[in-house]
Amino acid sequence: MQDRPVDIYALRALLALAIGGLSIVGVGIARTEALPETYHLPPPPPPQYELTISDDGQAFEFSGRVDFGLTEALRGLGASNPKIKRMTLESKGGYIAEARGVVTVLRSNEIATHVHGYCASACALIFAGGAMRSLSSEGQIGFHGYALGHGQNFGMIDPEVEMQRDLAIYRAQSVDEQFVQRLATLPKTPMWYPDHAKLRAVGLVTPP
Repeated sequence: MQDRPVDIYALRALLALAIGGLSIVGVGIARTEALPETYHLPPPPPPQYELTISDDGQAFEFSGRVDFGLTEALRGLGASNPKIKRMTLESKGGYIAEARGVVTVLRSNEIATHVHGYCASACALIFAGGAMRSLSSEGQIGFHGYALGHGQNFGMIDPEVEMQRDLAIYRAQSVDEQFVQRLATLPKTPMWYPDHAKLRAVGLVTPP
């Protein structure tokens, strides 16, 4: 039986294709190592609040969500306007850690707080941080508790410790201890709106 002759030209073509393929793979690997893929994080969402100076220049006006960046924004605005010693609030709440930061700015600059509409949850803590605290006849201050569902796990965050940090702010502002203890036992829902007489009696709203 006679062996089939080998087509040398076909072998050369196959060899060239193989070498060319290896070269392309090598170049691709080299480019991947030299230029790693870049991941771009999306920009943070814009703050969900407004912090301005009133038209008469006598107060800081805050409305919206107690959101990240509020503390630094108030600190900067306060530094530029040190004569302003009043802040009006209108908010359904937000991040409690940011509210604590705002309280430090209010206390260090002796800024009073005022609510002419609605202020609840984290906003209520900001209100409590004012050097003086006033409420219009239509104003409402809303509170709720730190209640946890069975089996909930917050990792390294202890809700009981966090609640005590906030209660300490009320105590530091000379709010009646029985009222503070009531805040410690409130459920998560519904929101509690004490009447104006109660808020004055416990020292949360201060005398004019």
